[in-house]
Amino acid sequence: MRCIKRFLPALFMVFSVLLLSSCAHLFDKSQDQEKARIYMQLAADQFAQKEYSKATESIQQALRFTPDYPSAYNHLGIIYMETKRYVKSEEAFKKALQLQNNFPEVENNMGVLMNRQEKYKEAIAYFEKALANEGYSTPENALTNLGFAHFKLGNNTKAKIYHQKALDVTPQFCLANKNMGDVYAREKSFDRAADYFKKAATTCPLYQESQYKLGLALMKSGQRGMAKNQLEKLVERYKEGPYVDRSQEVLKYLN
Repeated sequence: MRCIKRFLPALFMVFSVLLLSSCAHLFDKSQDQEKARIYMQLAADQFAQKEYSKATESIQQALRFTPDYPSAYNHLGIIYMETKRYVKSEEAFKKALQLQNNFPEVENNMGVLMNRQEKYKEAIAYFEKALANEGYSTPENALTNLGFAHFKLGNNTKAKIYHQKALDVTPQFCLANKNMGDVYAREKSFDRAADYFKKAATTCPLYQESQYKLGLALMKSGQRGMAKNQLEKLVERYKEGPYVDRSQEVLKYLN
């Protein structure tokens, strides 16, 4: 019995050391996660300012503290995609999906990457996988991108179905409205196209493409005066840019 009594304090000390060691490890891990989070916030701010090199460096710093960080690889993939480094972008997205199998935001981004490379059938598979995830919080993005892929493949019916589903979720979604306008313009339903372009231009007034296409749709539907007024406002407001140049060319015809 004495042996047991002498042994118990020693056992307690060993247990205490192990417990403290475990707590220290958890504390260090928590600190690393917080540092990684701070670097990711910095990267987001830098990305918004189009400081892509700095944003990449910040994400790499975040990964130093938390190597298995799916969101970091997702954001890295977005930067590479925006800077047209498509191979590196795909590698980053695939790494994010290896770390987190059910990650609909990444699957949507992979689809966008395929769309940009005109690999529309591959893109569709990624968008459908994202939409199959019930936890996906922004399905309007994948629905719009899916509609665009079908549009590029020449399937107007499916393009309208998926863009409408996106608008059912988020009625003021600028890109979905603009894309729907493109579908109706292809079908030469210019009045309906104008309605959608107007919604996009009204909701996102800095969206030059929608404003320019609204002017075209109005012109092609026979509303020349309204078309001229729309394009003149665009030129006056923005002064320069590709859609300003195009608007000026159309205005020469209207005048």
